[in-house]
Formats: sequence, C-alpha cells, structure tokens
Amino acid sequence: MANPSKIFGSRILIVDDQQANAQVLEVLLQRAGYLYVTSTLDPKAVCALHLEHGFDLILLDLLMPDMDGFQVMEALHRMEPDRAPSIFVITAQPEHKLRAMQQGAKDFISKPFDHAEVLIRVHYVLEARLLDREARNCGARLEKAVLERTAELRRSEEMFRELAANIPEALWIRDIDRQTVEFVNPAWSKLSGLQVAPGTPLEAVRPAIHPDDLIWISHERRKTPSAQPSNEYRIVRPDGTVRWVQARSFPIANPSGKAPWIVEIIEDVTLRREAQRQLVHLARHDPLTGLANRTFLYESLGEALARAQADTAVVSLLLLDIDHFKNVNDTLGHIAGDALLREFAARLIACVRPGDTVGRLGGDEFAMVVTTPADTFGVPFVAARIRDALRTPLALDGHELLVTASIGIAGYPADAPDSETLVRCADAALYDAKAAGRNTSRCYSPEMTARALKKTDIESALRAAHDRGEFVLHYQPKLGVEKGELTGVEALIRWNRPGHGLVLPGQFVPALEEMGLIVPVGAWVVDTACRQIRAWSQAGLGDIQVAVNVSSRQMREEGFVVQVTDTMRSHRVDPRFLEFEIAEGTFMAHGESADASLRKLKSLGASISIDDFGTGYSNLAYLQRFQVDALKIDIVFIRDVMSNPDAAAITIAIINMAHSLRLKVVAEGVETVEQLEFLRLHGCDEVQGYFLSLPLSAEALSTWLRERLVHDARAGLPPRGDRQGAMHG
Repeated sequence: MANPSKIFGSRILIVDDQQANAQVLEVLLQRAGYLYVTSTLDPKAVCALHLEHGFDLILLDLLMPDMDGFQVMEALHRMEPDRAPSIFVITAQPEHKLRAMQQGAKDFISKPFDHAEVLIRVHYVLEARLLDREARNCGARLEKAVLERTAELRRSEEMFRELAANIPEALWIRDIDRQTVEFVNPAWSKLSGLQVAPGTPLEAVRPAIHPDDLIWISHERRKTPSAQPSNEYRIVRPDGTVRWVQARSFPIANPSGKAPWIVEIIEDVTLRREAQRQLVHLARHDPLTGLANRTFLYESLGEALARAQADTAVVSLLLLDIDHFKNVNDTLGHIAGDALLREFAARLIACVRPGDTVGRLGGDEFAMVVTTPADTFGVPFVAARIRDALRTPLALDGHELLVTASIGIAGYPADAPDSETLVRCADAALYDAKAAGRNTSRCYSPEMTARALKKTDIESALRAAHDRGEFVLHYQPKLGVEKGELTGVEALIRWNRPGHGLVLPGQFVPALEEMGLIVPVGAWVVDTACRQIRAWSQAGLGDIQVAVNVSSRQMREEGFVVQVTDTMRSHRVDPRFLEFEIAEGTFMAHGESADASLRKLKSLGASISIDDFGTGYSNLAYLQRFQVDALKIDIVFIRDVMSNPDAAAITIAIINMAHSLRLKVVAEGVETVEQLEFLRLHGCDEVQGYFLSLPLSAEALSTWLRERLVHDARAGLPPRGDRQGAMHG
C-alpha cells in the first residue's frame, strides 16, 4: 500500500468550463485531504499548466467549447508521449466513455457526481500510479545495479549472491542458448515454491507458470530482448495457490561469450491487481449491499435493450421501494436499517435468474432488469416471488420485522422504446403501487395519473393549511457538551393535517418551496418562535434562544429583514435570543442576496449558523464573508461517526476548522452515548438529537424546562436565565 501522505501530496488539475462543476470537485478533493488541487476553465491552458506543475491526475470534462476533452488528451499525449498524467474524463454521455478509454483515459466520472465514488476512484488511481512509479523506480534501480556490476560480479560471485539474496524481488538468470537456469535468488524460490540448482533445464520450472499463460510466456522467452519488456502472468505454487507477478527482462553478457543470458526480475503484484479489481467493483456496485449501483444498473438496462432488439425479447424494469422504511431508521436506528437493506437485497437476488440484474438506486430504492422471451409472461411471477420471499420476517437487532415492498413494472417494447422512458414508466407504476396502499405491484398503463392527482391534492391542502392554522412548531433542545446545560432549542415545523396526523417537514416543505408558500409560512415560524420566547420568559423559565430555519426563497424576498425586525419588536424579543439557520447551499447559490440580508440580521444582534454543513458546495471563504457564528455538522456524518472512518475524519476536520475560525460547532442527530462521547472528546460545543431529547411541543418543552430548573436548584446552580445571559453576552 502506498504512503497516504504521498497520495494526498499528488498534484491534481480539474478542467471544466463550468465553474460550479470545477468548484464542486476542487472543494470535495481539498476536504478529503488532497493538498495540491487546482482548476481551470480554459482547456487550452492545460498543456502549459501541466508543463509547469507536472500533474499526476487531470479530471477532464469532455464537452467544452473551443477545445474538447479529446483534443486536450491528444495534446497532452503529443507533449509527453511516454510520461502523460493519469486522466479521468467527466461526462454524462455513456457513448463517450469507450472513446475516452481508447485515447488513454484511466477512468471516468459520471455526472451528476457521486462524491463517495469520486473520492474512491481518485484515491485508487493515484495509489496505483504511485505504486507503479515506485515499482518502475525500484526496477530501474535494480536493473542499473545489475548492469553496472556485471563485470565486478564476474570477479566476485559472492558479492553478487549477497546482493541478489537481499533484494525483495525474485530474480533469476537463464541461458537462452542452453535453455537452462543459471541462477535463482531466495526470493524467487520463496515466490515459486521451487528449489532449482544452476544448470537445471527450463522445462523443470515451466510447471510454475499457470497453464493458461504458459504458451505465450514461452513464446516471449524464446525472443532475445533488445529492449526491456514487461509481462504480467500467473505463478502456481506447489500448494495450488496462484500469485500474479510482473516480470521485467533484460540481457547481460554471457561469460562464455555466446548468446547473452537473460535476467528476469519478478515482482508479486497480486495485491495490486486485487486492489484494481476492487476499484472496478466499487465503481459499479453499491458498497452496502453489493448490488449493482445506479450507473451499472442503467448500463445493464441499455445492454439488455440492445440484445432484446436482436433477439425479439422482452426487457422488464421493476422499481421497488421498501414500505415504511423510514420507520425502521427512526425506531431501531440506522444500523438496523442498513442490516434490513442487506437482507432485502439478498432476498431480491434469490428471486431472479443469474442473467438478470438487481441494483440499489439509493436509500430504500431498488431495481431489477429482467429479460424474458417475447411469448412468455414471467415478470408478474417475479413480483409474486418477491412478495413470497418477504413473507418470512426479518430478524434485526432482536426484533422480527415483517417487511413489504411496493413494485412498479414497465416493459420494453410495449411500454417504452428506450431506457429513459422505461425508467419513467416504471416510476409511474411504482407511484401507483404506493398510492394503492403499498405491499403491491403495478404494471404501467398510460392511464396512470395518480402522481398528478396526489400532487394537486397536497398543494390544495397546503394552501388551506396556513389559513386554518394547521402548522405547529416543535422544539428540540440543544445542550452544551461539556456541562450539559441548555444552550437553546431548534424550532421544527410540523403539519397537523386533518386525517393524517403530524406530517414531518420532508413531506411538505419542498411543496411549500415550489408553490411559493414558504415565504408566508416562514414568516409565521419566526412570529411563533418570537411569541414562544416571550412566553417562556414571562413564565419564569428563562430567556431561551430559538433557532429557526430560513429558506433561500425567504432570504431573497424583499422586506424579509424588515418583517423579522418588526416581529421581534412586536413581541419585545431581544435579537440575541433568535438564531437563523441557513442551508449551506443558500450561501453559494444566492451569495449577494444572502450577504445583504445576513449583514442586516447580524447588525440587529441575531445569530447566524450554517445548517447541514459539509454536504453542500462547501467554500470556506463564505464563513468569514457572511460573519456566521456557528456550523451545524450534517447528520449524515454524525450518524456514521462510530462506524465510518471517513465520517469521523470529516467530523473532526469540521470541528477543528470551525474552532480555528472562532466558530461554534453544533452536532445534530446524536442518537447514542458513543456518538456523544466522541464529540466531547474532539471538542464539539453543542449537540442535539434523539439521545438527548425528541422534538417537543411548546407545552412539553415547558414541562421539561421546569424539571431542569428544579434539578438545577437542588444542585445549587444559578438560575438558568443568568447563565444564558452570560453565555450570550
């Protein structure tokens, strides 16, 4: 394995005429730890930049004006035919990938970017390049040492043997005229498992070569090399184990003056090839379930359609969602949720034939590509087998869960002429299956209008919800990590929809955004939060700082700050006790309008925090530009902080970076004591999450606050309002 510091010290260039794309990749790589990452929007400048900096990896967009990615690759090859950098092509067009590979591209990155996939691919190609460079350097040093010392070694065979015995690579010398082995070093014997004496016929060592490689390797060895060829082949040890090796050969003088001897230096590259195999697998498979990922599944779908055209077969696409999967995560936690996804994937695989493809599209979304003869009706039976397979409960964390799935089915050529349309049709059928009560399957028909009807229904209900007072706020406490004191609460909107109960924001806030209702509803949130701050204060529960989420649309609304100012003044709320949480993407997408609004809010004395930090277009420049007070680490990192080293590293990096900028750090989504202790150990300032408290109604939180006041009084602590004032003063 290559030294990580060398990998992260690699020089990387991003070439994309779209600044947003270049910035996404640049920040992603910098946050991952790469030290030398730069970008350019001008493809014509690539050769000059490479000549100046000597990049190890170039992430190259294929479709650019003036000079496309293929022309850039050709220019680089002409400039350095023997020492070109590794090139990743960036494309959303599958048909470009083969051509790019033929022109020397090492790999590709599909649009839109999958951050984890980008980091994995970049890491492995840089590691492979570094290992290859080190191997070549090592081999070159060995070859040079052998060539320079040949004359000396003739006079001192003992010195030669000592040298050969202490190099890690296997080395042997053969006489191509006599077809004998003249020398092997201990590393060769250890690698091959054969003990060979000088003068042994080459026939005696041929069994060490894998039978599938023997013919062409024997042909290569009959040549007298004028250059220094490199071959990879397999060695079979006496115990049957197989090792991949890379062999480099070169001639040396024969002491008898006849045809030269051939020195072969052999390196065991089994681990490297396995790493390459894993890289290919990771690029095409979901790491949690091992199923095909979205990219591989759509490639398989396209290939299946192409074969079906020739064979007059039927290709069916099944889209599946696990019913009420979110309830598992909410009640049993994400570890149990991941176990459920793995078991669900295993049961899906058992329902199809080896030639079919099963994939995970993300979350609890799965898909199947099934090919059947044109005169059969096998796909509905596949759906029935899936439901039968799910009748047996799943054992998760001591619980038995009966899992069901909704399935949408569409077929080629009856329902759609191409893969894109087929996906849309299957998605419409899946939506219909969900609307029918879940735990069912639906085959696509043109009459399916459930999606539009449901959307219309939700929009109609939301328009009435604000006027009818159906929205309510719940409040989730935020606690200081060191002392456990209450530092504030976050206001979270709920929709008390008649006949549906409390609806969580993820199910209706996007619709509010789309309809433009987020502005009046957002104003109601600020007004309700201010009213509640005043009510808690008058009830003797102290001055509670309340954080409210503000959408990008609110920030762009003219008069937003005036409305907030009037609301605080009407409820006589000190601005210190109102905090505004802004999504990270708002800063990047609406910088100027956000800047103006936030500066006005800061001038009033309100606090500003960045919500879900670390998952957007993170740009450290805006942290100081917008004068923010706090960062909230996204829940996706906190959730995996104890099981994923990358999530832990990102969390630590965010904490350290924030503190270096004198910013407070809040972690949301804390669900376990282990997560809390991890955050305490690494200096996180505040936390919130189900481990500490669920979001509570205003009445429930009042009771919670009174109980804390009683507890503090018994413990001899000063009134919480005094501590709060000191904290925010």
